[in-house]
Amino acid sequence: MKYISILGSTGSVGTQTLEVVRENPDIKVVALAANSSITLLEEQIREFDPAIVAVYDEVLAKELAIRVKDMNVSVFAGMDGLIACSTIASAEIVVTALVGMIGITPTIEAIKAGKDIGNTCYSRSYYNAFGKKL
Repeated sequence: MKYISILGSTGSVGTQTLEVVRENPDIKVVALAANSSITLLEEQIREFDPAIVAVYDEVLAKELAIRVKDMNVSVFAGMDGLIACSTIASAEIVVTALVGMIGITPTIEAIKAGKDIGNTCYSRSYYNAFGKKL
């Protein structure tokens, strides 16, 4: 079994990653994160049953926590939430599919935590910040 965290799970790359998960029962989602698409994120929580989720928008994170209070999932907010999802102990692989500079700090923290990174480099911001080091 492979354990995966997906940052940007509601975007194009994130939803495609979840398609791969659906087709591979040996992959378990342990964390999901999104910027603000909490309706889709709620659907993903109910389907994939992650241990933790994060919403970058703190107001929407509170709303999501209310919506999923019947689930056994911890809801985090802001950058701290993204970092929690990227460093969760059970994740072996972290897919970083966040737009822009927002994903750099969680990606760095995942690397420090020894995670395998599936970085889509969705933005040139990653290359501008890291260059060939990434």
